[in-house]
Amino acid sequence: MKNIPAIQDESKQRASVQKFSVPIEDVEAWRILTHQQYSANTLLAFKNDWNHFLEFCLETKMEPLPAAVKTVHEFIDRMAQKRKLASLKRYIVTIGLVHRCHALPDPCRHTEVRLVLNKYRIEKQDDYKNAAAFRDDHLQQLLDVFALATKPKDVRDMAIWSVMFEAMLKRSELAALTVEDLEIAPSGLISLFVKEHRIELSSLASQALQRWLIIGSLDSGILFRRIDRHGNIGDQALDHSSIYRVFRRAGDELGISHETIFSGQSPRVGAVKDLSDAGVTIHEIQSQGRWKSPAMPAQYAGHKDKHDTEIARYVKKKPWER
Repeated sequence: MKNIPAIQDESKQRASVQKFSVPIEDVEAWRILTHQQYSANTLLAFKNDWNHFLEFCLETKMEPLPAAVKTVHEFIDRMAQKRKLASLKRYIVTIGLVHRCHALPDPCRHTEVRLVLNKYRIEKQDDYKNAAAFRDDHLQQLLDVFALATKPKDVRDMAIWSVMFEAMLKRSELAALTVEDLEIAPSGLISLFVKEHRIELSSLASQALQRWLIIGSLDSGILFRRIDRHGNIGDQALDHSSIYRVFRRAGDELGISHETIFSGQSPRVGAVKDLSDAGVTIHEIQSQGRWKSPAMPAQYAGHKDKHDTEIARYVKKKPWER
């Protein structure tokens, strides 16, 4: 939990409470409230979660800020009818955060809220679903088709499929990569630098990435860029929707059933499954994929008991569980 200073000045606190008591579409307000300690995507999630809570309070004529314990309880009950456990947990985080930032008592710390969340943790323990796994055999099939492609989109997508799978990249990590994050050895093999991590690519992935660098004439700046319908390479980085479409295309090219849809998370899931099948331990996979906890790789690998144990250990640290 980040240590964000609360608003202490009474006049500023009143003004901010009034501001956050109605829906806010401007993420900048959240950036200021949280002292710029969260990413843009996280701030967007906070905004959407809080606006859902405000809609509920408006409908039920309950006060959102400060909110009563009963209000939070009933909100979670309402949202549990259509939301997964992960969403319920996130609502609790957001509601608690807004209260603490305004130096108000956090209703999410109350035993009543803890108990209702535990109730849904039991009821919804099996409601998570992994993204469809994009595995090595999928990558090899695509390489057979696109290894000698010359169209910019084909070359770029082949590089993305290869790099995301081998490096087990998150969508945000892929989008943030720059040419300056690459190190090309005399042998032609490429290493990526993702924050403090060095990731060495295979010859196949290195070749796919080299072909993209050449066809895109890229010597600096954003690595994976948007391409318009005419095949022109732009300057803007791919967003999450663009990455989703790249992997949706992979499924289409492979002729996979539309019931199995790849997404930007699919290469991480598939890489975990391949490594697990090869006998690599969950903790080794955790390190390779740069996870803070073994919980997610355990879930992806199908080790449900390990996943639940790690989640339980994490949950105990949460302030609303104390």
